[in-house]
Amino acid sequence: MSTPNKTTDDRASAPGFHREDFPFYWIVNVHARYMQIMEISLKKAQLDVSGFRVLMVTHQYGKASISQIAEYAMAKMPTVTKIVGRLREDGLVTTASSEHDARVTEVMLTDAGRQKVEEAMAQASKVFEKGFKGMTSSQVAKMNLSLSKVLDNLNEL
Repeated sequence: MSTPNKTTDDRASAPGFHREDFPFYWIVNVHARYMQIMEISLKKAQLDVSGFRVLMVTHQYGKASISQIAEYAMAKMPTVTKIVGRLREDGLVTTASSEHDARVTEVMLTDAGRQKVEEAMAQASKVFEKGFKGMTSSQVAKMNLSLSKVLDNLNEL
C-alpha cells in the first residue's frame, strides 16, 4: 500500500522545514521588494512599473505589437492595451496598424518616449546597482542562468 504524497502545507509544517531554505521564498520576497523600490524610483521619472515595462519592451524592439509587449512584459493584453493608451495620451508612444496584418497594433516610441526611457533607465540602474552590490558579473550571469532553467522547467508543466 502506498502512502499519499505530502502536501506543501504538510512539508511547510514539518519539523525540518525552514522557509529560508526554499528558493521560491527568496524569489517572491526579492520580487516584492524590487517592485516597491522601482515604484518609488520611477516616480522621479513620472512613470509606474507597468508603463516602464511597456516602454522598455518597445525600446528594445524598436516597435512591438500589443501581444509581443504582453508576452515580454508578462501582462495581459487588455492591461497592455490600457497602458499603451495612457502612454499614447502622454505623448510617449504612437500606434499604427501593422503593414503585414492590419489586425495587429504596433507600438513605437516618440522622441518624448525615448527621453522618458533614458530618465527611467537612470533610475532603474541605481536599483540594479544597489540590488547586486558585492556580486560579480559572473555571479549575476550564473543566477540568470539558474533562474532561466527554473522558468523553463516550470513552463514544461
